[in-house]
Amino acid sequence: MIAAARAWFAALTRREQWLVGSAGGLTAFVVLVFGIIMPVLSAFEQATLDHDAAVQRRGRIVATVDAALAKPRVAPATAPANIDLLITQSAGEKGFDIIKSGNAAPGQISFRIEQARAPALLAWLTELEAQNISVSGLTLRTGTNGSVTVDAQLQQDAP
Repeated sequence: MIAAARAWFAALTRREQWLVGSAGGLTAFVVLVFGIIMPVLSAFEQATLDHDAAVQRRGRIVATVDAALAKPRVAPATAPANIDLLITQSAGEKGFDIIKSGNAAPGQISFRIEQARAPALLAWLTELEAQNISVSGLTLRTGTNGSVTVDAQLQQDAP
């Protein structure tokens, strides 16, 4: 077969031999560039992107683990007389409008919130538990626009 190709090529004129040789060279160049070089460069680029994503993912995992293992910051316990001030300020920071009732014992507070989002309210109550304030009573009633009305009794735990 190689002998037949050589005989065919030898039978061509000099001009045709140059044209066939140029076509072969261009074909080899296209195969080299688009069949070998570009796929290899694309693989390197994808490997770099995958590595960067893995490094970022590892950083997020390490930060999450460190946060989980860190000791929770517990605010210093406040005096029983200051629970009203603590709850009022904390609720104001979270955007809740508190209506206090006046019949609470020292170290306790009873209040009502007319409109609150349930997830935000429960997150706020969880933050208060980290400050040694526990929920002794809680009533949630659905309100308008997906909000809830809350009647709650909180008390300060001994440190």
